[in-house]
Amino acid sequence: MKLIVLLLGLSTIANAQNLLKDAIAFRLGASVNPRLLSENEAYNDIAKNELTGLTAENHMKMMLIHPAADRFDFVKGDEIVAFAAATGKRMHGHTLVWHNQVPQWMKDFQGDQKAWEDLLKNHIQTVVEHYKGKVAGWDVVNESFIDDGSLRPSLWADHIPDYIAKSFQWAHEADPKATLFYNDYGQDGHPKKMQAILNLVADLKSRQIPIHGLGLQMHINVDSKRTEIENVIAQSVQTGLAVHFSELDVAVNPKNNPEFVYDEKASAAQMELFKLLFKTYQSIPAKQQYGITFWNISDKDSWLRGYFKRPKEFPLLFDDNYNKKPAYSELINLLNKLN
Repeated sequence: MKLIVLLLGLSTIANAQNLLKDAIAFRLGASVNPRLLSENEAYNDIAKNELTGLTAENHMKMMLIHPAADRFDFVKGDEIVAFAAATGKRMHGHTLVWHNQVPQWMKDFQGDQKAWEDLLKNHIQTVVEHYKGKVAGWDVVNESFIDDGSLRPSLWADHIPDYIAKSFQWAHEADPKATLFYNDYGQDGHPKKMQAILNLVADLKSRQIPIHGLGLQMHINVDSKRTEIENVIAQSVQTGLAVHFSELDVAVNPKNNPEFVYDEKASAAQMELFKLLFKTYQSIPAKQQYGITFWNISDKDSWLRGYFKRPKEFPLLFDDNYNKKPAYSELINLLNKLN
């Protein structure tokens, strides 16, 4: 009997070691689509069994969650939050303020500065209060700087001076316990953009505006320069804020070559970047490790295929059939050596 119990115990340990989430101490997440959670069994199984965190890919963005001035639509966001709660995942909110995916009624809005501030404050606080206690952290403001470090022209920048600071303050008022992030992409290779983000953090801190984390989207590709990625991570860590690799994918066909073949060479190049990111993240002080979140679950579901019309793109750890790629087990091997 003791032998049977021992063997069962060893089997359980072996199975645990085959899951990436068990090789790390931080959260492993993905953005998800509620329709796929409902309709696709393989997708649902991975979300349920492989992850410890979830982000709504689109259904908490302004266009979908606030479709009319007098109406919020929480149905699909609530479905994701309910799935997260039922399966023990941490829920991350994305995103409260963005220049993109803005509903037409906001674009058509007319009013003075106070009216615009009331509009944005009401949006932020209604959404955050709805999910208070259910969503652990928010990408409060998303992609506010362009590559040269200047403030991106947007509806919000045009009508609300200091809208970034005000957005963080409003979100904090609505849920003082939520972890609040500034989220952006492409900092690697664009030092002026990165510096603008660091300046923002310093400014908000100096004014005691609550900001708790930096989201590094990590939409990178096999041509991305490793040293630039490492520098951005190091600079982010130096702020003392939580660091979230918030929208990770590693593109293998960034030039959208229609003849591209995802061969062993491409897979190996992608694998090295995944290993670099996980190894570097592992070295971040534990108190600053908010987690790593993939931008959706399988290659088949990646936004890169749809948004950029790149059908021959394979940027994630699970293939079109929801099978693990070789990089998955390689990551586990690497992380077990580091632990």
